[in-house]
Amino acid sequence: MQKRIDKINSAGKLFLLLLCIAAYFVFSEIVLKFTIFKEVKDDFDYYQNLVFSKEESEKAAKFKRDLTSIGKERGISIPGTIIYKYKPAVTESFIINSDGFRNEEFRKKEKDEFRIAVYGDSKIFGFALQTEDTIPYIVEKKLRKHFNRNITVLNMGVEAHELQREIAAARYYNEKIEPDMVVFYSWINDIMGTFTNGNINWMPFKGEETLAPSSKETVYDKVKLLNTLRQTYISDSAKITARIQESDFAVLPIPPQKVDFAEKFPETFLDRISDAAAYFDKLGIKSLFILTPLIQTKKPLSNIEIQTIHMNEVASPGINLFYLKCIEGVKKALKTGKYDTNIIDDSEVFQGIPDTVFYDGIHYTPKFYRIEAEHIADELIKILEAGKYLEEK
Repeated sequence: MQKRIDKINSAGKLFLLLLCIAAYFVFSEIVLKFTIFKEVKDDFDYYQNLVFSKEESEKAAKFKRDLTSIGKERGISIPGTIIYKYKPAVTESFIINSDGFRNEEFRKKEKDEFRIAVYGDSKIFGFALQTEDTIPYIVEKKLRKHFNRNITVLNMGVEAHELQREIAAARYYNEKIEPDMVVFYSWINDIMGTFTNGNINWMPFKGEETLAPSSKETVYDKVKLLNTLRQTYISDSAKITARIQESDFAVLPIPPQKVDFAEKFPETFLDRISDAAAYFDKLGIKSLFILTPLIQTKKPLSNIEIQTIHMNEVASPGINLFYLKCIEGVKKALKTGKYDTNIIDDSEVFQGIPDTVFYDGIHYTPKFYRIEAEHIADELIKILEAGKYLEEK
């Protein structure tokens, strides 16, 4: 009889403990709903809420609601090509035209118009940005003001596009949009894709395939307390690991099977640039290739940037050292003079800035999007003036 009572008491204590844990989680979730974390749905939102102003966060939230409204699988492949485009849509944050790009409908070029097409990934597309905050919009505004000319800058950005797809898109849409100049803003997705797939050439799509959003909901996203605890753990472990290695961020060795990928990347990447430049030169179209800013080359890193770069390492061990090897290889190859093309290396453009630039490891905060856009516009001004391209027009 005594043994049976002890069992009841033990079961009661266990039930009480579970009840207390459940109550703690419920209470914590309620508290978090009334803090800066109330809009947090994933890592992107978490860091965004830490560094964006209230107005910037509201604009980003509005953009994401509008983007979600056109469907989760918003990117559609073009059969017979390696290109993705967006589903047409009209929202308060942006317009996706019938050709699948963030522009008004493409129209016939005017006689006095100088047209620049900017191809790139989500940073050119302007993920989480209102149209007036995107790089193409800011560049167009500054060029028009500087030259007092009819200059159009087309936004040809697509999430997850890298150089291969950007070049393919530029060739595919060339006749329709009639550009006088094509700009390619690429690098990060090229290195990331090589780490995953090697130095491959994409095969054309046989039919319409969808490009699903990159972020997927996890249990951490659903339970705010778990997400907050995870971020705290990542923050502390990142600092400890980096301190042990006496480096700005923690790195692990490149997986042996991927070392060859990194060694071959520079030649593969730069040959694609050279081939594309030669192609557009024959058409009389000026081409420019911008190597995008990268978190791996930024010094100093903010605490948030250290956390995000550490998360990359946890998800894909060796990826940061892989990045550094690819970057070093490209820079070394460029110094040889073999690649006589118009390349602007923006990988270290945010060097010396202690603020958080890469709040999720890839994208910039709105402030630094504007700074990068101004920098690109200044570079274009130098190129256009030196080459007298507008005079020829």
